[in-house]
Amino acid sequence: MSLTKNQDLLSPLLFDDKSIYTLIIKDIADGVFVAGDRLVTTKLAKRYRTSVNPIREALKQLQGEGFVTVSPNSGANVTKFEHNTMRDVFEILQLLDPYLIEWFVLEHSKEQIKTLYEILNDMDNIETGDHAAYRNLDTYFHWTMYSQHYNKSAVDLWRQKRLILQIMHVNLPISEARVQQSLLEHREIMSAIEKRDVELSLSILRKHISNSGKYWSRHS
Repeated sequence: MSLTKNQDLLSPLLFDDKSIYTLIIKDIADGVFVAGDRLVTTKLAKRYRTSVNPIREALKQLQGEGFVTVSPNSGANVTKFEHNTMRDVFEILQLLDPYLIEWFVLEHSKEQIKTLYEILNDMDNIETGDHAAYRNLDTYFHWTMYSQHYNKSAVDLWRQKRLILQIMHVNLPISEARVQQSLLEHREIMSAIEKRDVELSLSILRKHISNSGKYWSRHS
């Protein structure tokens, strides 16, 4: 994998299809537009060099997914996610992650294991303070395990909830202590997966999610 800082590491939660929808949600996920910002169709059309109609269609889709709020008086705005939203999202992921990883533990290939170790190596080599790169690589790690699951509805739901977390945390730093703890948890997950030990993998994963939830609850 060997990703460098000069490469634009697109989150796997965002489809690299250059659609107007993808361009807008990427700007939201990257913090270009933050919670409460107005999304004016004419300005967006100029930014993305398109007409107003594709902007309106993309905003309608984003509204349906909960990332944009539209009201008669203020138009379209980036959704302001409440603290309860983060709690709810973590609880949903606590159900989805174990379900998705269980299949991977039993069905993974040597090539997928190689890819996961390459991602971990890149995570180890990220410069201190490059929080965006760490978040994206962390997401790549989990996406590599979950994306090939046969239940595409569950995968899509995981993607949506994980993207909400990414947007909510876009401007929050990750402490070096949490980075090191997270890396250790990832390595423990890898060890259990290579043994095809489902119960151990689930136990470590639940601890990983719980520790992440506690960290973000304290720092949000």
